Amino acid sequence: MPLQPISRRSMLVGAFGLAAAGALSGCVANNGPVPSTAAAGSKADIGEVEGTIRFAFWGGSDGENAGFAHAKKVFEARHPKATVELQTLPYDGFFSGIDRGILSRTAPDVFRVDYTSIGKYTSHGVLLDITPYLSATESAGFLPALRDAVRFEGRTYGVPHQTDTSAIAFSRDALDEAGIGAVPDRLEDAWTWEDFTAVATKLRKALPDDKYPFAYDWTAAGAYRWASFLYQAGGSLLTPSLEHSAVDGDPARKAMAFTQRFFDERWVPANNTIKTTVYSDNFFLNQTVAMTFIGDFLVPELADAKNGYQGGKWATTYMPRDEAAASDLGGNAVVATRDTEHPELAAAFLKFLVEEAQMRDFCQRANELPTLKSLADTPLDYAVRPDVMDVFTQQATTITETAVRETVVPGFASVNTALQDQLELAFHGRGTDAAVQAIDAAVEQAVAA
Repeated sequence: MPLQPISRRSMLVGAFGLAAAGALSGCVANNGPVPSTAAAGSKADIGEVEGTIRFAFWGGSDGENAGFAHAKKVFEARHPKATVELQTLPYDGFFSGIDRGILSRTAPDVFRVDYTSIGKYTSHGVLLDITPYLSATESAGFLPALRDAVRFEGRTYGVPHQTDTSAIAFSRDALDEAGIGAVPDRLEDAWTWEDFTAVATKLRKALPDDKYPFAYDWTAAGAYRWASFLYQAGGSLLTPSLEHSAVDGDPARKAMAFTQRFFDERWVPANNTIKTTVYSDNFFLNQTVAMTFIGDFLVPELADAKNGYQGGKWATTYMPRDEAAASDLGGNAVVATRDTEHPELAAAFLKFLVEEAQMRDFCQRANELPTLKSLADTPLDYAVRPDVMDVFTQQATTITETAVRETVVPGFASVNTALQDQLELAFHGRGTDAAVQAIDAAVEQAVAA
């Protein structure tokens, strides 16, 4: 079936281990039926709130930290009797701490969660159902696929706070030295796989032996980003019902053969595999590669005057395309825990974070992409390198509805783990057919678990 793009519009990882998921299976909410919109029994007009809530998030960029600090200040000014305590935690271990807190009922009232992990929380009934607190107009204000990313069985369990996606950062000097001229500056002119192959081949010939054409951002929990090539080839990870693997087919074989060439042709460093400790941005920063696939949230890192890219001019261009253009769904929602003592305060804070003015402020500070329709076509005044951000904004329109639906299924953390294991083997000598069949079987097992 054709893939339908979103009309317009990580770090990631961390989800329940099997033991935690099993323990939480007994935590499913028993709140009774609620309306699919806030029209009946609406609490959407919350009004004044008071109390103290904790908001936990992992320490991100300076822009993200400043954005959340600004949101706290403005929210508390609007609600003088309310306090939001910001709890900035290391990314490593963030979700295992959340999981323990949910089980012991000591979790923060509000926390940040990536879209690849949210399905585990929505499906176990541990989050505050905010359906009654959202008006139909508020709910309809989000880009449809991202609105659906925070829903489960017709109910809404958070707000899609921002999103991000991958594009290519490249060294202008390196491409010039390889004789590569104009780089696509319109989405419709993005390199085809054949074009990209030609570019990588030219770079391989021009670069010294210890340098490489590019690096890809599929390290660790980014393994699911391999699926962008699958979508580009016209395939999908799951069947339309989301209950079975759909990997085993010609599109996956085409995508696998193409990505295995990255290693066979030495287009990427040998350690640019899934289970490595070097991320795609690091390869670019240390000038091991001439190009790198990165998420827009890494633009401030590359642009940092002291610690950023020191190899001359760099710019961005689009993901390559095959049968279609496609990219990955990144970014985060903000959710509240079901056991919060202040549900109205928590819901009010969630609604506040996705007001147009607040979302604009946060995305501009953090170099991230908005989820509101009203901002999706509006140029934002990004704090860092606004000239390169338009590429990511356009690239985000190629995130398919299929990709979003598959990314937020409850079992996606297990699917991603399966991809980590099987892609690592695929890039270390396993044949194309065997690699595709192994991924298909592992994904089937993951969604059935």
